[in-house]
Amino acid sequence: MRIFSYILATLVTIFVLNIALSFSLPSYRNTLVNTRTSIFPVTKKTLDIPMVDEKISESARLVESLDRIDKHIESLNEAKKTEIETINTESTSGTVISLIDTLPKEPEILLSGIFLSKIMPEVMVKKIDNSWFFGIQVMGKILYNTYFDEKRNIKVYAFADTYDTILLNMKLTSSVYTLNETDQFFWYTFFLNQIKKDPKDTTVRFITALEGRAIGVEVPKSYYPTLKTLLLKSK
Repeated sequence: MRIFSYILATLVTIFVLNIALSFSLPSYRNTLVNTRTSIFPVTKKTLDIPMVDEKISESARLVESLDRIDKHIESLNEAKKTEIETINTESTSGTVISLIDTLPKEPEILLSGIFLSKIMPEVMVKKIDNSWFFGIQVMGKILYNTYFDEKRNIKVYAFADTYDTILLNMKLTSSVYTLNETDQFFWYTFFLNQIKKDPKDTTVRFITALEGRAIGVEVPKSYYPTLKTLLLKSK
């Protein structure tokens, strides 16, 4: 019994001494850890558990981030759709005017049927893009369409305004043209004569009245007698 007590006291002393040495001597503590590891090796499965947990946590965070991004994109699409529907609704009610409606549109002004019946088929005009009239920039809100006979080199301007309105506006071009009124055509007519004579200019310009609207004509001097005959013929 006394021998057992001696053995137990010896073991306790060794245990306490090991603890004291492990705290006071790091090298001794490392030796104990290595000895324990060699006797009881740590399995690979045990080492992999923290790494697996870390990968699972990272994947979960990635999935969560992607989910938040998808929800954000979906909310933006819904907001855009709502805005478009609102604009379409307001446009239908007349509250909002679309950009296309605000753009200036070229007027559709047809030539007088009487005028066409007199010059056709000798003169065949077709509508072309407006590029001023009589070489003058459009003044105010004068609406007109330009028609052209390429073969005869004749331009005809169909105005939306009356003869008197065009006459009043053309008087503002006194630095370019002098106006000479006559009644040799349908009713009233005035010719535009250049202030500065240009020998190379071989064009006759006049504006006449027909069916309540003004009609402007630019015709080569060589063809003017023929055109005048056509306009004055009775049909």
